[in-house]
Amino acid sequence: MPAAYSPDLRARVLAAAHDGRLSYPALAALFRIGESTIRSWLRCERATGRTTPKPPANGAVPAIAGEGAQVLRDLVDARNAATLAELAAGYRERTGQVVSVRSVWCACKRLDLRRKKKVAAPRRAGAARRGRGADHVA
Repeated sequence: MPAAYSPDLRARVLAAAHDGRLSYPALAALFRIGESTIRSWLRCERATGRTTPKPPANGAVPAIAGEGAQVLRDLVDARNAATLAELAAGYRERTGQVVSVRSVWCACKRLDLRRKKKVAAPRRAGAARRGRGADHVA
């Protein structure tokens, strides 16, 4: 979705439209915007009195917020190496609210909850790499 036009352009277009010297097609050509955009801005101004674009919507409300955030913090503190699925199950047991693994991941990220990562086993000394066996001659 394209970005909104600047409030400055919108104010200049509305001022020129209120001036009444130019038609909508002439205004559209002058400011390089669509006629329907001019009509829409004027209609919005008449209906609401607002000459600026609407602020962006805030999006979806997090599934884990408020008191639920503290429950998740307690779960991570109690068992740091738990998987996201295990944290989701523990959250469901404590709150009765079913949440997805993705919701738990987003909440952990938003709350800056760091979980312990499994460390890979160290490589053996002299272990052959894939595709290069012991009998490989360079």
